[in-house]
Amino acid sequence: MAPPILKNGVFYLDKKRIHRESPVLPWAMLAVAVLSIVSLITPFGAYKYGSENWQVSGFDLLTGKDIMGGTVHIPASALIWIGVLLSVVIIAMSFVFRKIKVRLSGVIVLVSAFLQLVMGVLLLVTMTSILSETKKPAVAFGVYVYMLLAVANVVLAGAALYQNRVLNVLDFMVLPGLAYVIINNYLPMIGISLAFKKIDFVAGIWKSPWVGLQNFEFLFKSRDAFIITRNTLLYNICFIVLGNILGIIVGICLNEIFSKKLQKLFQTTILLPQLISMVIVAYIVYGFLSNEAGFINKTILDGQNTINFYGTKAYWPFILIFVQVWKSLGYNSIIYLSSAVGIDRTLYEAASIDGCSRMGAIRHITLPLLKSTVFTLVLLQVGRIFYSDFGLFYQVPMDSGSLYEVTDTIDTYVYRAMMKLNNLSMASAASAYQAIVGFVIVLTFNVVVRKVSRENALF
Repeated sequence: MAPPILKNGVFYLDKKRIHRESPVLPWAMLAVAVLSIVSLITPFGAYKYGSENWQVSGFDLLTGKDIMGGTVHIPASALIWIGVLLSVVIIAMSFVFRKIKVRLSGVIVLVSAFLQLVMGVLLLVTMTSILSETKKPAVAFGVYVYMLLAVANVVLAGAALYQNRVLNVLDFMVLPGLAYVIINNYLPMIGISLAFKKIDFVAGIWKSPWVGLQNFEFLFKSRDAFIITRNTLLYNICFIVLGNILGIIVGICLNEIFSKKLQKLFQTTILLPQLISMVIVAYIVYGFLSNEAGFINKTILDGQNTINFYGTKAYWPFILIFVQVWKSLGYNSIIYLSSAVGIDRTLYEAASIDGCSRMGAIRHITLPLLKSTVFTLVLLQVGRIFYSDFGLFYQVPMDSGSLYEVTDTIDTYVYRAMMKLNNLSMASAASAYQAIVGFVIVLTFNVVVRKVSRENALF
């Protein structure tokens, strides 16, 4: 039998791949996890009391401690206990790393180390908040050592998975994107806690009293919750239905234009509104609807029986729907045009030979083949059904108070509560309500799509 051949760090024998054992990585994980626990005796914070400098270790957060003669209390932190538990899990995995599946043990270590890093970030925030009441506070090096050791175990776990071919080089290419998603999308989710607090700017956000569901209770007991939910949902449903129907019609019409020059001219003309800022759109609408010099009142109505558009609610559902459809029509039609252009032309030639008309070809060929694009776009739009275009609902009606009943949405309500009423708790409760209900709607709609067309579901 031929001797094994080493290639790219892997032994090959009789066409079977045998991984090179590396006992160093499990022991390195063990050492780093033990050091993580040991780092808890190092200073996590420092402050000045009297004429002396004092320090607070990580273990002080395990049991709690009174400092500065009892004037400041450091409560026992669950974060430290969770961090210790994660280190214990890594220690246990290092002993059984080769006795169970490498994939399972490596993933457990990787997840535990990453969670330990998250705990380190939260501990940094906690120590900063606790020490803010002391004189000359400073976060000491212990927290940073703890976080650095967590990063080391993340690297070791990744190296172990790479060495055992659970991960490859291409998998590491997603790390920048993953880091962006975590920092930009997941870390801000900590702010959802504001919805359950009564914000006291003197005490600070983290020390503000916890009020549970009182903010939600106040929101739902008021008439505002029904109005903003109704407006957000109904407007978005109209935008989705009309936007996609008109987008399909215009996209197919553009596809039927044989002259390339005319096609480009129409594409550019239809797409121009999409490129205009909503501030400019608001003033264009104002130029039509103004009481003093509006085109409608001064030209069409000739200054007689003028309409106060910015004080009359009845017209604004139609105005807002028209403006949104006009502005987004070019974008929607271009997407459907790009899908229609990709359809095999031989299908139309075969249909023409069989005596099918242009309308028949559109009905039996174009529309069925656009179905996957329709499902995808509608799913993406349903994902944003609890969000609204702030410029459309705030700037176009010129923030007219008499129109709030038909123009106020969740986004404008949150802005008004935060910027004008200075009610950060209520704004956070409305945003949390918006996110949670929107998430449920997306899941529900995706389940329906899976029942109708499994291949067109997002997940």
